[in-house]
Amino acid sequence: MAKDTDQFDVSTHFDESLAAKYDHKIRQFCPGYDALHQMIVPWLQNLPEHSAFLSAGAGTGVEIITLGKRFASWRFAAVDVSADMLGACQRWAAEVGMVNRVSFFNGRLQEYQAPALFDAASSVFVSHFIKGREEKLAYFRSIAESLKPGGVFVLADLYGDKGSHAFERLFDAWLLSYAAHGISAEELSQDRTHIERDLAFIPESELVELLREAGFATPVRFYQSFLFGGWVATKDV
Repeated sequence: MAKDTDQFDVSTHFDESLAAKYDHKIRQFCPGYDALHQMIVPWLQNLPEHSAFLSAGAGTGVEIITLGKRFASWRFAAVDVSADMLGACQRWAAEVGMVNRVSFFNGRLQEYQAPALFDAASSVFVSHFIKGREEKLAYFRSIAESLKPGGVFVLADLYGDKGSHAFERLFDAWLLSYAAHGISAEELSQDRTHIERDLAFIPESELVELLREAGFATPVRFYQSFLFGGWVATKDV
């Protein structure tokens, strides 16, 4: 089992330099990145008009801006361990006139104390950085504890059984797709090393079980792009 010292330092990795180019790079890295965020919207359309939404690992704020434009009466909480990514989120929210609808917290989700429970939450490309089953479970439990009973949770992550033939084929095709954007051999090698060293892939069956243990009903997968998956689940009542 991974120890705390083995954990990938997200706050250092996602520094000011990477935050500035993240929105461009992630679209090269994840085919259908914008489509993923648009596909989140239908799962949330039946929530109350004045819902509160938690973005765990908010990054530059794509989920918040996408949903904020669609749901004009919602309020948001952006939580991220990277001060630079959170700063980018805050600047973007200000640019689109949403900064008064968003609260910001720089730190781990487990340290965040919300003033009230949320109607919905998201975690997009976050938990695949968390190594160790108990560490992942603690993260998902923190999200569940932040939600109202029946609250909606949208999860997107890299996943897969690293020992399977299907994983190997998807991994190779994914990197070929990424390289086709004109990525240099040096950058491709660095990114491959980062993926193999820092990301904690788990099979979908294990991910589903973790969510159930954390307090969610069995999730539904609604998105797939190579090794990226997207699921929606509701907190148990």
